[in-house]
Amino acid sequence: MIKKVKVEDLRVGVYIHDFNCQWNDGIIYMEPDFIKDENVITILKSWKIREVFIDTDKGLDVKRSESRTTVKKEIGEQKPKDRLLSRPQVPLAQELNTAKQITQDAEQLLQRVARDVQEGKTPDISSSYELTNRMYTSIRQNRDALLLLSRIRTKDEYTMQHSISVSSLVINLCSYCQMSESKILDLAVGALFHDIGKAVVPQELLTKPAQLSEEEFVEMRRHAEYSANLLAKVRGLPIECYDIALHHHERYDGSGYPHGLKGDAISHAAQLTAVCDVFDAMTSERCYKPAMEQVAGLREIYEARGTFFHQDIAGDFIQSVGIYPVGTPVVLANGTSGVVVGSTDVMMRPVVQIFYDEKKQERIKAHTIDLSKTDDVIASYGEAKKFGLTSQQLLTRFLHQQPA
Repeated sequence: MIKKVKVEDLRVGVYIHDFNCQWNDGIIYMEPDFIKDENVITILKSWKIREVFIDTDKGLDVKRSESRTTVKKEIGEQKPKDRLLSRPQVPLAQELNTAKQITQDAEQLLQRVARDVQEGKTPDISSSYELTNRMYTSIRQNRDALLLLSRIRTKDEYTMQHSISVSSLVINLCSYCQMSESKILDLAVGALFHDIGKAVVPQELLTKPAQLSEEEFVEMRRHAEYSANLLAKVRGLPIECYDIALHHHERYDGSGYPHGLKGDAISHAAQLTAVCDVFDAMTSERCYKPAMEQVAGLREIYEARGTFFHQDIAGDFIQSVGIYPVGTPVVLANGTSGVVVGSTDVMMRPVVQIFYDEKKQERIKAHTIDLSKTDDVIASYGEAKKFGLTSQQLLTRFLHQQPA
């Protein structure tokens, strides 16, 4: 039986069916699961979740509860999904070397394609499938390496790095959704070139540090059509690539462009790319705005479910990135703090680089902890600004400590 209960009434052994996040101001999206220890309840309270739905057929009951049929349910209608983030097969330090080379090769490809477009040539993207296959392999071996590198960039590198990052996020999301390799690569190529039309948009518009005028905004929006028209000249591309380029700015509620498509009139490929595109844009430093922290970006995606994005796709994206994305500052229950530098197959127990003692208010020798292999737990999110740094700067310092 499905019942709604107060978090304060939970106990170890209860099976949480739905975390009932509409009562929560934070960003929580988790797989249904048993409460295995009191720490889970503590974390739920710290995230200000007041009530959850439990399944008494799968786990223990609680004394005070309310039938689910008596309340309005806003999320979690889909059946629990048998999807897990896989534990990395290759150590992060090792995969970072591969990911760095992939990123460099991707930058060279995008630069070459941009030159083709600006010279009026049909863009040569013949090597794009070989490149995205390498990206796919890297993410399967250790998804954190490529996703981590995509967070390290400056506002001057935005357009090119954004395309690489969106393609990486699409591969990660599609892999989490257990799509076929061939379909993943089709979408990854589409995502890699979704903004190719910006190569013909005046550079001053792309780098303008102030708000665009109405005329400038209209011209900027045309990049989606430019992108689709350019890709249409390339032989052998699947329709998903063309459609992603044209419709990655459409929104589920019909408020997007260029065609104002609504709901399932937007292809699944374009919807998947849209959520990855928006998340990366929000969490990147731009010429006109600072980067949003990733946790805040996930909160925005969560709050836009059912409006800008399909609810299931938004949920899958959040789960694929994880509650503690790479680069998230965190505080452990033992009084130390640091930054998330890797994931495990236990969503709430990532790999963390510790470098600060909260009790003593002083830096300590940096060391890395795999929380899935210890009794240490995360007590709360931290703040990079506390150390006078951004999450990106924290990650940069971490990367510099990795073996070459």
